[in-house]
Amino acid sequence: MRIKIITVFCLIIFGTFLTMLVKSKTLDLEKEIMMLSKEQIELNEKIKHEKLEHGYLSSPEKIKKLADQHLSKDYLQLDKSKIIYLNEK
Repeated sequence: MRIKIITVFCLIIFGTFLTMLVKSKTLDLEKEIMMLSKEQIELNEKIKHEKLEHGYLSSPEKIKKLADQHLSKDYLQLDKSKIIYLNEK
């Protein structure tokens, strides 16, 4: 009878310890998930901003304005249809 009581007591202590360990790991994983989710949101915002900036900077009007400001006046703009590829078969 005494061995059964000791066995049950040990199982309860072991179960409690195991539960604490699992709960601790779960909390750590939840913190990591929250941190990664926050980082993902920040990166998505940065991507959105970069896409807007790229769209603005690569607009034809903006490129023409920057070319006028920074390139020499003898700069000639080529028409894409006049470019001939030599390696075409």
